[in-house]
Amino acid sequence: MEVGTHVFLPTRRVHFGAGSLRKLSEEARSADRAFVVTGRTLSEETGLVRRVEELLGERHAGTFARMGQHTPGSAVERAAEAARGADLLVSLGGGSVIDGTKAVARELGYPQHVAVPTTLSGAEWAHRVGVTDETAGRKAGFRDERAVPPVVVLDPEATVHTPERLWLSTGVRALDHAVEGVLYGGEHPVTDVTGLEGARRLMRYLPRSKEKPEDLELRARLQIAAWLAYFGPANTPMGLSHELGRRIGASYGVPHGVTSCITLAPSLDVMRDRVPPVRWQKLADALGGDPAERVAALVEELGLPGRLRDFGVPEGDLEEIAAEYGERAEDALAILRAAY
Repeated sequence: MEVGTHVFLPTRRVHFGAGSLRKLSEEARSADRAFVVTGRTLSEETGLVRRVEELLGERHAGTFARMGQHTPGSAVERAAEAARGADLLVSLGGGSVIDGTKAVARELGYPQHVAVPTTLSGAEWAHRVGVTDETAGRKAGFRDERAVPPVVVLDPEATVHTPERLWLSTGVRALDHAVEGVLYGGEHPVTDVTGLEGARRLMRYLPRSKEKPEDLELRARLQIAAWLAYFGPANTPMGLSHELGRRIGASYGVPHGVTSCITLAPSLDVMRDRVPPVRWQKLADALGGDPAERVAALVEELGLPGRLRDFGVPEGDLEEIAAEYGERAEDALAILRAAY
């Protein structure tokens, strides 16, 4: 008989499917001052931000459009100051924007937050928030269930401006969530099912989305797959692929999704003998073969980068990075060397 505890995070509503962005008008009805947080590219090169502002109507109190990659601490401070007095935050963008808005929400006493993700990175589901200390070049942050957006809008039409590499690589990031959750989260009657199904769908739909980037149905299916992959963030601890990715991303400017392209397959190869065989086999069944080999093949098929050396990470830094992981330093170094 299975015995355990499942922890729910504060996500209350998820609007999904083409056209669901219109639900933003309904979500804003109880607000007096709605503030948008987004990134420069979406603001300057697309009409999506203007569309969101129009949906908010007279409640729109301002927009901060300078939330950068890896959520710089200085950008969080500026956004929080600009948003002061808002009772609704709307995050529009990828994981860095959504994490930044969660950090702003914490600074402002947790106003309502509607997340509109444009990538597959999954920050909208999680209570973990990464913020980069720009002076140290390290990712810090916090864990806070109150910072989780209670409302998420998964509209595939909001993703059409997302660059191909960003869209596909954050899909690998979503796969990283599923894989590490299944392998390291322990037996769980819910997240085992959702994680394996999310992984299966990501493997199936990511290559198709590369072939047909204009296909909204495929994009919608990938949004749901990424949600399944990270369905219970409070119950699925992450492993070294994620943790090394956070360190590498913040210190060397490697995008979130790309770090998973680099670290996930090598971490699986290094850790395969540390995983209960039955869980390894379940993952293999979902991925369609040896997990390390299937992930590496997917990254190659998608045309995504898979080596640290391609991003100027000095080989001499690898031992120093690995040493930060204490008892896991030997495994971390083996992963980094394999990824180099």
